[in-house]
Amino acid sequence: MHRTTAAAAALATALATLAACGSTTAHAPTTTAALAATAAPAAFPVTVTAANGSVTVPARPSRILSLSATATEMLYAIGAGSQVVGVDKYSTDPPNAPRTNLDGTEGAESYVPLHPDLVVVAFDSGGKLSSELAALKVPALVLPPATTIDDTYSQFTLLGRVTGHAAEAAQEDATIRQKLDAITASVGTRAKGLTYYHEVDNTLYTATSKTFIGALYARLGMVNVADAADHSGSGYPQLSAEYLVKADPDYVFLADTVCCHESATTFAARPGFSVLAAVKAGHVVGVPDALAAEWGPRVVDFLQDIANAVTK
Repeated sequence: MHRTTAAAAALATALATLAACGSTTAHAPTTTAALAATAAPAAFPVTVTAANGSVTVPARPSRILSLSATATEMLYAIGAGSQVVGVDKYSTDPPNAPRTNLDGTEGAESYVPLHPDLVVVAFDSGGKLSSELAALKVPALVLPPATTIDDTYSQFTLLGRVTGHAAEAAQEDATIRQKLDAITASVGTRAKGLTYYHEVDNTLYTATSKTFIGALYARLGMVNVADAADHSGSGYPQLSAEYLVKADPDYVFLADTVCCHESATTFAARPGFSVLAAVKAGHVVGVPDALAAEWGPRVVDFLQDIANAVTK
């Protein structure tokens, strides 16, 4: 959920003009709830439905270009890493992925030297890139930021189908479900009712409980103080310092430690914030930006970090 720092991917999905502080270029939000998740066929060609419509992959791809940090993680998680020929510059996990200087904003011609037979992207404004790739006879899958955990599972299923790793994708799906359930069970009722503020960047943009990241906190029974401030319904309102002081959350989670170099110390030093309950109690917690901005297999690590913070 790499801005793929937390400040970028989360905010990028809702605010088309906000630049990523650590990794992704900001784009308008898109939902993945309608991604098809049917049983994998026995052989290629395979036709699936992604955010850019019906896509046919004629043969098992062997030169995949991933221009999405989350898709890169998913591909490797399901055993398709050997089929990946290149990843964007924001794909840092796994570290041995064939990283390039590409960022997904280039035209299709920029990808031709890699001779991809499948391109996976998170953003494609107006369908421009997928159309350009179609003209080059290269199938493209648009897998936008998840809005629910079901979107994550659907994207695993889809990637499993188009890469020939349907069984591995199903196993990864089941593993993530089991781990998330186990974390939730381990916390029990200890986090129920605790209020929190999730910082996307240091200008007080945040994510509400209606977002993908907010839904993970909700699994633990936590209450988002920003919900009442989301008058536009975007899921990513910008709070005022006065609002946050009045809300006085029990916990503050900083998902801008990499992009914006924030920490418990810098947060407490902001005007008026030293009086916050979270500051006084030592409950200002930094979380890796990428964990809070991607929606792939590391959602488990993110929820575990939150669980550790509220139960220690």
